[in-house]
Amino acid sequence: MSTSTSLAIDSLRGFELTADGQYLMVNGNQPDSVALHCSVLHEMLAALSNAIGRSERIRHKTASVKFAMPCEGWEVGRENGAVQHLVVSFRLPGGAELSFRLHPAQAAHMTEVLSLATGLARPLRPSGMRMQ
Repeated sequence: MSTSTSLAIDSLRGFELTADGQYLMVNGNQPDSVALHCSVLHEMLAALSNAIGRSERIRHKTASVKFAMPCEGWEVGRENGAVQHLVVSFRLPGGAELSFRLHPAQAAHMTEVLSLATGLARPLRPSGMRMQ
């Protein structure tokens, strides 16, 4: 029969990556560090983002709350390959960076949406039609 143990971590003192890049060591309020293998870090990032958003919605009792991180800067680059994907990177406070790979065809639509959202462009309306 196996038993499972849960660790409650409610404060963090820091993180460090092992010299070989295989583990992220999480130093918290527990006496021992928690070692996360590099093979699970992408899934952990997605799980943390999802958990933060869900936690906010539960605690604020509203489904419209979005999890949004502050952004100190951004850049767009290209990733070489069979399809030259765009790589959009956002720099977070403290120097961390989150990057997203997008197909180039998404860029035109993204540009349109950003222009509409910021008021730099007006929605096209058929003549004689009123918006309410």
